[in-house]
Amino acid sequence: MTRKEAKNELRPIRDMEADIKSVMLEIERLDAIRTKMTPTYDANKVSGTQSNKIEEATIKILEYRERLASLTTERLDYVVRCTEKIDKIEPASLRMFLRFYYFDGLTIERISEIIDRTPRWTYELFCSALDEYAKK
Repeated sequence: MTRKEAKNELRPIRDMEADIKSVMLEIERLDAIRTKMTPTYDANKVSGTQSNKIEEATIKILEYRERLASLTTERLDYVVRCTEKIDKIEPASLRMFLRFYYFDGLTIERISEIIDRTPRWTYELFCSALDEYAKK
C-alpha cells in the first residue's frame, strides 16, 4: 500500500463523521420545528393542518434517526478496522498524528500548535505516520 492509498483508506473516517453531524443537525432542526408548532385537535380540519405537519416532522425525525443509527454503526465498524492497523504503528507518537487528524478532525496547523512544532515538521511526521500505516 502507498501513502496515497493509506490516505484514501483513512479519509472516509472524516467523511462519515461529517455525514453523521449533518444528520444530527437535521434531526435537531426538525425537532425544533415540530416542538414550535401548536397542535390543533379539531377533527373537522382538512389535510395540511398544523397537526399533519407535526406528524410529518415526527415521521421524518424517525427516518433520520434510523439513518443516524446506520451511519454510526457503519462508522464504528470502519474505525475499528483502521484502529487495528494504527495500533500497530511504532513509535506511538506517530499514532497520535493519525488519531488527531482522522478521528479528532484536527488540521495539521492545529496539531502543530498542540505539539508545539512547526506545521512543516508536523506534516513530515504525519507523512511518516501514513507511510507506517501503509506498511500494516
